[in-house]
Amino acid sequence: MALYELYSHPAERGYRAGLCSKAALFLLLAAALTYIPPLLVAFRSHGFWLKRSSYEEQPTVRFQHQVLLVALLAPEGGSFLAWSTFPAFNRLQGHHLRIPLISVRGFRCGDEGGREGEGKTPCSWEPSFGPTREEDRNQDGKMDLLHFQLELPLQSTEHVLGVQLILTFSYQLHRMSTFVMQTMAFLQSSFPVPGSQLYVNGNLQLQQKQPLSYGGLDVRYNVSVINGSSPFASDYDLTRIVAAYQERNEVVLCHNVPLNAVSLGSGVPLTQTHTILQVSTIRLVYLEPMLPTASCMQGHRLQASGMWLPRVSSTAVTALLLAQTGLLLFLVSRPRPLSPTSGDERVHVLVLSSWRSGSSFVGQLFSQHPDVFYLMEPAWHVWAVLSQGSASTLHMAVRDLVRSVFLCDMDVFDAYLPWRRNLSDLFQWAVSRALCSPPACSAFQRGAISSEAVCKPLCARRPFSLAQEACRSYSHVVLKEVRFFNLQVLYPLLTDPALNLRIVHLVRDPRAVLRSREQTAKALARDNGIVLGTNGTWVEADPGLRVVREVCRSHVRIAEAALHKPPPFLRGRYRLVRFEDLARAPLPEIRALYTFAGLRLTPQLEAWIHNITHGSGPGARREAFKTTSRDALNVSQAWRHALPFAKIRRVQELCAGALQLLGYRPVFSEDEQRDLALDLVLPRGPSSFSWASSTATHPGP
Repeated sequence: MALYELYSHPAERGYRAGLCSKAALFLLLAAALTYIPPLLVAFRSHGFWLKRSSYEEQPTVRFQHQVLLVALLAPEGGSFLAWSTFPAFNRLQGHHLRIPLISVRGFRCGDEGGREGEGKTPCSWEPSFGPTREEDRNQDGKMDLLHFQLELPLQSTEHVLGVQLILTFSYQLHRMSTFVMQTMAFLQSSFPVPGSQLYVNGNLQLQQKQPLSYGGLDVRYNVSVINGSSPFASDYDLTRIVAAYQERNEVVLCHNVPLNAVSLGSGVPLTQTHTILQVSTIRLVYLEPMLPTASCMQGHRLQASGMWLPRVSSTAVTALLLAQTGLLLFLVSRPRPLSPTSGDERVHVLVLSSWRSGSSFVGQLFSQHPDVFYLMEPAWHVWAVLSQGSASTLHMAVRDLVRSVFLCDMDVFDAYLPWRRNLSDLFQWAVSRALCSPPACSAFQRGAISSEAVCKPLCARRPFSLAQEACRSYSHVVLKEVRFFNLQVLYPLLTDPALNLRIVHLVRDPRAVLRSREQTAKALARDNGIVLGTNGTWVEADPGLRVVREVCRSHVRIAEAALHKPPPFLRGRYRLVRFEDLARAPLPEIRALYTFAGLRLTPQLEAWIHNITHGSGPGARREAFKTTSRDALNVSQAWRHALPFAKIRRVQELCAGALQLLGYRPVFSEDEQRDLALDLVLPRGPSSFSWASSTATHPGP
């Protein structure tokens, strides 16, 4: 008969070492060489980070109505004539002072609706007079043009051969950084033949030595370029004014770009100077210095300082790249874990037990905690689909499903729930508080105690995908499972670097387990068949107590592996819990259990635990699989009244090793069975044992 591979699982190994070990130092060096050389290469290439950028902004420029005029005369007419709006300057001029006439000339433009940054339409001039005027041609709230006209009265013997004129402005930028300064326009023109009129058309243009800051307020140069209150003639020297103005480090305003200068015939005295300054859109550069740019003063160039960049030789860069390539090839060739490295941040707890051992109660102790995502027996789906297998052959499939759920990978259910659409498709989903709370559902607040009866009608139709989203939002993932029959099958999970697994091994007196199983025989029929390996046949009646025997043996195998010479990776990650200890002292035992799992017992949970363990009676049969308020101590000893002594003696024969290892006292008569004063739960402590024969006899009372 041909054999087919039905299931396979790759083996994984994880390796741990101290932070100061050679392996850890090597990985640190490899990580540094993996990331640092590319950063150096990228930085040197100047191609990965934005170091210089530019933008366009029209500045806010306003004429300050401050003027300084110097007219250079021919030798026979004197040296010069001067005038300014600064009284102190005028007092220093003596007979050189000449008061001019100031007016404006009107204009007419063909297109005044141009947008910001577009070229200006030429204007025609008409003879009219009025005050000096600034114009906003495109109606954007910012002035674009200044029309300025000055008439200088001359005597017949005075002939003008040159003009020097300074106009001052306020200059502001706001888009990136707020930049405010006082600037000037310097007009200088000379000609060999005296004339009667000078016409100049120029641009007010910004020039930068260093970039502007990308934010903040810059008012370093918000001072007048001319000290108009000074009584000293040296403060009005044009050479010194221009030189001091050019020494500004950050920005320099280009002021003298004459476009057209006209001098009329000789012998006609110069009586007018007319200047038009057009404020144009200015291109600014920030975060990186501009290249050296010619200034408006002839023969003078700005010195631009550059940004310092680290120098890395080509040989060093090549060596680093080769080393990085070799390390990457080495790391890629190594076998790597398939799981995410963030698993260590989440705590994973597996409640390992058997049917009818109080595992639903312990599961609820974890489920109601606000930091826990809990699922009850997710491997139920594996056994439901693969019911023709046996417990041992399904171990690996169950283990892989548990691992995926621990990592919040709910896609693992595709093989068992191909139609999965809602949360209600999960086995016993409503007992999980996490699936009844946000983000899965809003039936209960995250820190509230949930109720299965309330959750079912409100959350049953919620999408299945929300289970994965909810799982990833919790710090602890707890699964309760009854389908593992030895501890060795869990070793790959305990050594998986993606999991921080802790095992809670819950056991119960086998005699109490038998009594509870008899009440739920029909519900356990399929599981009984898988435990006994009946190839899919359900087993409801088990007069030979074969399932109970297998359960006892599984508890012994697990406890022996954990308590007698456990492997190093299991130390500190296994805890044996007896249901009877929980029933007798719930709060101390549960507090210790929470501490083992890295949880804290809240006052709300403490009150809920007290209420649920101090009810009345053992609970109704219809509540066999529900966690309801009961008398926990009564539940733990109910078998002593319900079971006939013959069955008790048979269980004690089949589970003698489990009773001895787990700390349960056998009874040897019906009187001992009924005597509740006789404590059958011994002080806990591991001990060795050997399997007892099924025909062994015990001494009488």
